Amino acid sequence: MIDRDIFFNSIDKELGTEDRDRIEWAYSLAKYYHRPQVRDSGERYFEHCKSVAMILIEFAPTSPSEIIMGLLHDICEDQFVPRGMMRQLFGEKIDEGLKLLSNQKTIFRTMAKIEKIDRPKEEYFAMLMDAPLGVRKVKLADRLHNLKTLGECAPEKIKRKVAETEKYIFPLAKKTDSKLFEAIRKECKKFNTK
Repeated sequence: MIDRDIFFNSIDKELGTEDRDRIEWAYSLAKYYHRPQVRDSGERYFEHCKSVAMILIEFAPTSPSEIIMGLLHDICEDQFVPRGMMRQLFGEKIDEGLKLLSNQKTIFRTMAKIEKIDRPKEEYFAMLMDAPLGVRKVKLADRLHNLKTLGECAPEKIKRKVAETEKYIFPLAKKTDSKLFEAIRKECKKFNTK
């Protein structure tokens, strides 16, 4: 678990304090929205969001926008977020990035009702291949953390996630960042040798 002080000291060291307010907003929103969720390991889900942001720092250079998207990458998929809220708080670039990172399309109906439709995997990963660099890096950091914590999951889920990673994430990683690709490949190898 990464405590708040360690997290923000790492952010400040890598990025300075110029965009600190917006990063704090993202941190607080992610913590609030994911509060009822836990991972397969029993750990609170918010720890995953912080870990994704820390991976972005580890594989620097990164940007405030990437850190914000890393913290919020699952928020639109896992929770109800009012239409326009992310755009209002963080701007169009981050709002669009968060939509690309979600494997669900959200359709806003009348009277605050929404419908979420799963995107076919091929469509989702094709969108990511064409996404801006920062969005692709967030997806890779997300997958890297998921792989690092995959050992706590059922064998069927491990097999499925590794196969999905090799089919879809490897090409995305090769296109995006050689260091992230090598780290992801290394994690997959751990499961392929068992």
